Amino acid sequence: MERKKLTPVNSVSRRFIATLGFLVMMAGCQMGDSFESDFSSGEGTGGSMARFTVTGDHLYTVDHNSLKVFSLADPKKPVPKNNRNVGFDVETIFPLGNTLFLGTSTGMYIYDITLPENPQKISFYEHIYACDPVVSDGRYAYVTLSSSNARCWRAGNELQIVDIQDKVAPKQVSTHALSSPRGLAIRNDTLWVCDAGLKVFDVQNKSQIKQLVHFSDVPAFDLILNGRLALVTGEEGFVQYRIGNGTITKISEIKVIK
Repeated sequence: MERKKLTPVNSVSRRFIATLGFLVMMAGCQMGDSFESDFSSGEGTGGSMARFTVTGDHLYTVDHNSLKVFSLADPKKPVPKNNRNVGFDVETIFPLGNTLFLGTSTGMYIYDITLPENPQKISFYEHIYACDPVVSDGRYAYVTLSSSNARCWRAGNELQIVDIQDKVAPKQVSTHALSSPRGLAIRNDTLWVCDAGLKVFDVQNKSQIKQLVHFSDVPAFDLILNGRLALVTGEEGFVQYRIGNGTITKISEIKVIK
């Protein structure tokens, strides 16, 4: 397939494509070794750069400063149920069980949604001003900080690993330098990061993570892991890759129409 010159698209387009691609192309099966580890509860069903997510029969969305809740009891007629002010520069949302992780330019909010229509703030983990997606495996949160655009130029480019076993008092475990990270996904002790391509890390030792492989020719902004598939948004659109034996192979693509 001929590779064309890439041109940037805005983050809203990328997030839309990620969600669309996930809904259209999601399919997969179980896996098992260090690189192709088991499909587990550590995986979210949306990209780490997403601004909305569905948990049970409720839709949660974030904008600059609010978290909105909609009932999907009748999916054809979403009903607004709550609109909570959560601060400033809210960028991303990631669900795991009864918890929502909100990435902001100054840190990470943790919200409890045991009562789905009444989210309750548990805590806030603060970091330097940066563009900040977040994912979690339930015990740890993985946060990438990036200075990749003018708004976030003051930040460093790094991965922060945060112990959230006590959600009331999250604490940083380690930081790791990266090039220009964006979206990420966690599966067991394997972390995938969109960073100058697509990098895969063994994070079993949270203080000394190991890079397993770097797919430098994969234009990646965000990704979703699903069985043997990696669903990746890039600058040209949405691409589906098959994972196998330390390699990934492109199997389908949805182009962005500009």
